[in-house]
Amino acid sequence: MIATETFRPLVLAQAKARKVEPRLIVVKHPIGGLNAQELAERIETATKGLAEATGT
Repeated sequence: MIATETFRPLVLAQAKARKVEPRLIVVKHPIGGLNAQELAERIETATKGLAEATGT
């Protein structure tokens, strides 16, 4: 799951309530309203997290 840092506590609380351990990739908040460079940074962070999570 990819979430912004603002929603991380909510994701973790919901996961705990459901007794699951999410694979969570956290990026800076917000995602909307960004310029191209800021969005590229978010995408790079998410891509690195996904590569680490999948071992690729």
